[in-house]
Amino acid sequence: MFSNNEWDDVPDDPDPHENLDYEMEELTVIQSETDEKYVFLPAEESHLLEDAFIVASADALVELRE
Repeated sequence: MFSNNEWDDVPDDPDPHENLDYEMEELTVIQSETDEKYVFLPAEESHLLEDAFIVASADALVELRE
């Protein structure tokens, strides 16, 4: 977690790894059988925590790989 002073030093367009200490995580994507929602889970079960998932609607998805 960054302090207020540390946030002031972060660039406007920060590099997730270099500036924010994020780590890339392989995700498993599961589409809901009942609606257009998706659940993103860590690929490694050992990385799954109670609050470590994302639920998103289809229009929130963007393909980042070409």
